[in-house]
Amino acid sequence: MSEATRPSTIACARCGVEKKVGRRGPVPVYCSDVCRAGTANDRRIDIECVHCGQSASVRSGSRYCSARCRNASNHEAARMDGRYDAALAKSREETVRKRAANARPCPYCGEPMLHPKRIQCGKSDCKRAFNAERQRDYQQRYKEKHGYYQTRLYDRGRKKQYAITCAQCGQEAVVTKTTSRFCSTDCWYEAKRLATARAHSQIVPWRRNRYPLRIQVIQARRPLRRRWFSGCCPMCSTWFVTDNPRHQHCSLRCGKRAAKDKRRALERDAFVAPVSRARVFERDRWTCQLCGKRVKRNAVVPDPMAPVLDHVLPLAQGGTHEPANVQLAHYLCNSLKSDSVWGDGEQLALIG
Repeated sequence: MSEATRPSTIACARCGVEKKVGRRGPVPVYCSDVCRAGTANDRRIDIECVHCGQSASVRSGSRYCSARCRNASNHEAARMDGRYDAALAKSREETVRKRAANARPCPYCGEPMLHPKRIQCGKSDCKRAFNAERQRDYQQRYKEKHGYYQTRLYDRGRKKQYAITCAQCGQEAVVTKTTSRFCSTDCWYEAKRLATARAHSQIVPWRRNRYPLRIQVIQARRPLRRRWFSGCCPMCSTWFVTDNPRHQHCSLRCGKRAAKDKRRALERDAFVAPVSRARVFERDRWTCQLCGKRVKRNAVVPDPMAPVLDHVLPLAQGGTHEPANVQLAHYLCNSLKSDSVWGDGEQLALIG
């Protein structure tokens, strides 16, 4: 439209308001999108969809509530009058005809290949032959470029073989290693088992030292199978399993605590008897015998509420290390008591 015939203003087709027209683009009909949408809504009518039966507001002349219902209705109509089946059969015949026209024989077995993108027919033997040929071509190109093959296992020579006599069964065998002594893994396991049995039943001499008079020979016939022992730790009442019957504690920590208590008593020349912390704590019902309050079972020193052993008559005053002279106490209460005696109650506790 030339500038001479292009209007400068227009009147909105819906509300009649004048609107200025730009120099480019088509001449508008409405003054705004609101008027355009209102005009479109004025043309909509309420109908009942002929396919799903739902009521909807659509443009005049439409019989369906959505494009989905329209396509479904057309598809059903095509199926009912046979157009869909006829078109499908025609399409399949056309596909078969095109594939037959473009059919090529398989380069490995000669079977016809109907698909135009096929390189081989798809049989396992044809696939294997195709992959081998492709690998050979790749290796050849690699050698032309680098001067050597990248990897070509099928061209490598066989490993060297050596004839040996099995050290276990005595039979002749062929192996691939110069250090092999057995013909099979069964012979190797049997030889190892017999060597272990001999090692566990031989005479073990005492190692020589600088004292010739202390040289001894001990006949130690150790059992073939390890023996296990279970016990209850006297320090923490934990059951444990060990292969040494001399172990009396569940861990190194409990053993060190017991040794420390015994060493402190021996330094004072006091009488020492086996003391089980767990039994003493259970005897005193997990109650501090100095303040009468409960202790924290899982607390450890330096927690003030941690359970510790307290000597009723301190070792510094001639007390003994035995269950009758120990009691449960808080770590804080035991620290405050130190090596003194609290009142007459503790002395009465010794009498019982």
